[in-house]
Amino acid sequence: MKMRIAWLTDSSIYIPEHGNFNDVFIIPMQISFGESNYRDGVDISSKEFYSMLASSNEIPKSSQPAVGDIEHTLKMIEASYDAIIGVFISKKISGTFDSIKAATGNVAIPFYMVDSEIVSWPLYDLIETGKKMIREGKSIEETIEHIEKLPPTYHNTIYVASLDQLLKGGRIGKVGFAIGSILQIKPILQFINGKLEVFQKVRTKKKSFQVIANQFIPSAEAAWVLHCGDVVNAEYMKQLLLEKHPKQTIRIGELSPIIAIHGGQGSLAVVSKQKQA
Repeated sequence: MKMRIAWLTDSSIYIPEHGNFNDVFIIPMQISFGESNYRDGVDISSKEFYSMLASSNEIPKSSQPAVGDIEHTLKMIEASYDAIIGVFISKKISGTFDSIKAATGNVAIPFYMVDSEIVSWPLYDLIETGKKMIREGKSIEETIEHIEKLPPTYHNTIYVASLDQLLKGGRIGKVGFAIGSILQIKPILQFINGKLEVFQKVRTKKKSFQVIANQFIPSAEAAWVLHCGDVVNAEYMKQLLLEKHPKQTIRIGELSPIIAIHGGQGSLAVVSKQKQA
C-alpha cells in the first residue's frame, strides 16, 4: 500500500497563485504589535499587516510558532498520514526548525526534517521537487538526500527598503541609522550558507536595483521578484531584469510579513534557481 506523506512547513513560505497545496500543512509563525499577538496568515493578512505597520507606533516583532499550534498540526497529520517531511525556514535566521524538532518526541509516525537554508519560494520549490520524486517511486530517504543538496542552487539577493525597521528591531545602532539615512544607504543582503550576509551597501534605491540586476545569473531554471507590499517596486525590478535578460521568464510574488518586519514595506528579493549540471 502506498504511503501517505504529509509535507510540513512554516508561514515564511511563498506558495504561488494556483500553487499546489495538496498534502501541505503550514504552521504559522507569530507577529506581535506591542501586547497583541497574531498568527501569520491566520489572524492577520498581509494587507492588514501593512496597514498596521504604517499606522502603529508599536515595534512589530516576529517569533517562532506557538507550541500549541505545532502540537495541534502534528496531531491532525498523524490521524491521516503515515509519515511527515518538514521543510522549514533556515535555522540560522529563525528558531522555528528547533522549536518544531523539540515537539516531535511524541509523534507516532516517522518525521523527517529538512533545513532549507533559505526562505520563501524556495521552500515551495523544495516541497514540489520532493513530491514529484515520491510520485515517481523514490523512497523518502532518496528524496530527502536529493532535496538537501538543492539549497546552493537558489540565489537570493535582497533589497532592504527601510532602515527604520532595522533600528526599531535593534539590528542597527542610532549612529548607523542616522548616517545611513543621510546618505540614503540601502543594504543589499544575500543568503550565504543559510545565513543572511551584507553583500553591499549602496546609496539610493535606483543604484541598489541596478546592483541586484547585475547580480542576476542568466538562464535560471526559475526566477521570481518577491516584494513586501509594493508591487510597483517589483514591476520596476522585473523590467530591469528583462532589459538585461529578455528571454528569461520572471514572475512576481509577495514575501511573508515575517520578512517585512525586518526590512520594511518596499523591500524585495530577487530569487532564482540555477540549473543543475
